[in-house]
Amino acid sequence: MTGDADSAFLTHASEVAFDLGEDRFRLTTLRIRPRRVEFTEVDGPALPPVHREGPPPGTGREARRTYDWQPAAAAASWMNMAWLLDDLAAWVGQMAEDHVVLAGVESPEPDWCDVLVRDGDTPYRARLALAARDEVLDYPGMYLRELFAEGRHRDHLTENGTLVDLRGIL
Repeated sequence: MTGDADSAFLTHASEVAFDLGEDRFRLTTLRIRPRRVEFTEVDGPALPPVHREGPPPGTGREARRTYDWQPAAAAASWMNMAWLLDDLAAWVGQMAEDHVVLAGVESPEPDWCDVLVRDGDTPYRARLALAARDEVLDYPGMYLRELFAEGRHRDHLTENGTLVDLRGIL
């Protein structure tokens, strides 16, 4: 049941991140428990959405729920964040079944974020690029689930032992 509630929360946060991203706000912090999301206003003009295969037919949340709206590699960081949250919503329950608990997301800078994960009793930060990407952010929830469930995250640990740097990989 918790997986369904976490998934619904992440889906809602994704929708809000997308809508507010178009209005010059970006998500800086998301916590699954307690359910909390923080945004900050960004300087400059609003960057428009750039889709991988063109925008979905229709507008708004219903169009994004019905059609694949995956961001292009050159999309703004706010759009990649919304996509990340949307995909994590699809995998949060299966991650928990593998004893990989999604705790939240932190994005102190617009170019990257840390997905906060607990594998068993060990907390990790999986760092992902949100801007200046060479390739699309492709199924990040599935990738993170498999990476941690199979123990391959250890191949990407930095010196501090808890940061899994996936920039340039995912």
